[in-house]
Amino acid sequence: MTKLEITMLTKAADDLLAVTENPLHRQILENYRRHAILEVTGNWQQIFTPEMTVEHPVYRVNGGGMSMTLDGLDQVQGFYQGLSATETTVMVLEDEVIAVNDWGFASEAIFHTYVTGAAAASSFARGEGGFDADPERFYVNRQRIAMIWPYDERGRMIGEHVYVHDDDSATIEVPESDFITFDEACERLLPTLRPLPAFEPAG
Repeated sequence: MTKLEITMLTKAADDLLAVTENPLHRQILENYRRHAILEVTGNWQQIFTPEMTVEHPVYRVNGGGMSMTLDGLDQVQGFYQGLSATETTVMVLEDEVIAVNDWGFASEAIFHTYVTGAAAASSFARGEGGFDADPERFYVNRQRIAMIWPYDERGRMIGEHVYVHDDDSATIEVPESDFITFDEACERLLPTLRPLPAFEPAG
């Protein structure tokens, strides 16, 4: 595995924005793009502004032999707090394809999540879903994931439906030179973050 480019995170959304004219569809894609950057750089609180997300989001996450529903703002925000606490926010999406419509978007991609051995071992010791890793080494969790994200008529996220293809999941050790750190992700992605455009629903 060679080092991936962190800015691939938004490539599929950027490519689709270049050919999309429908105002609502563009708003959905801009929202998704901004959401992804905020999540990976640890600024998840900004995802939940009234312009970005509805007042009562619902997430449905399926994978690893479990199905979980996060119902409401407190539970959804707790999920993001957990990602930050376990140091598993840095992701690269590879080969993502997206279809967007008035109801929201669907996508499929290979997710590469970067986790240090120290963070994984600490999470494992606390029973928080990590793995028995060497604290001095570096790892990437690779998963094929399909997602359906519903949006409202204002282009605000209603929630996420996430489906992990368990047979396509693996955690591999990588050399430090191929590892993307949190600081590196912030350095590369935050300059590409832009405000969500103002949007007025048609009619």
